[in-house]
Amino acid sequence: MNEKTIICLVRHGRTEWNSRGLIQGQTDNSLDDIGIEQAQNAAKLLLEIDPSWDVIISSPLKRAYQTGEIIAKALGYKQDIITNRDFREREFGVLEGQKLTKEIYEVIFKEDSDGLETLKQLQERSVNACLELGRKYPGKRILVTTHSQFIKGVLSYLNESFIFTQLLKNSSLNYFEVENNNIKLLKFNITEKMVD
Repeated sequence: MNEKTIICLVRHGRTEWNSRGLIQGQTDNSLDDIGIEQAQNAAKLLLEIDPSWDVIISSPLKRAYQTGEIIAKALGYKQDIITNRDFREREFGVLEGQKLTKEIYEVIFKEDSDGLETLKQLQERSVNACLELGRKYPGKRILVTTHSQFIKGVLSYLNESFIFTQLLKNSSLNYFEVENNNIKLLKFNITEKMVD
């Protein structure tokens, strides 16, 4: 019997670089004060609507791990947070630290920059990381603190018309279901309680 694995990908809270509109990629920045508050708000929301998780996993980058710690503490999660580098942010190469302008987005879309992880590579990495959770944790509920471009990698794989420039809010919840080595989107970009 195949079992559905529920995965919630949580984008990390804000960093100072986020506030300045800079491309972070692998640059290992911490949350700023607003980012800590955003992570606390995500924790409160989960506590209210969806508090029970079997496993919490994080990208090894500080901003994601701090977000995971804040959520885990609020939920009373007693196990260690597992770090997994498959859930790290997209590699931006020489573009890291640059302001994310319309022109820079064009360079990213053209994939014409040294060290840039291509969209295809990002999609393969992000989707395979989620499918691997389905294989490793069948029927479980997995919360992962990760990054905007990682989540967009999954979203754009599942929906070719997904607009990559769409803002994925800091500390938003993004739900997916994995079953039979297939992944499907349940809901995304949630930062407050949805009204039925």
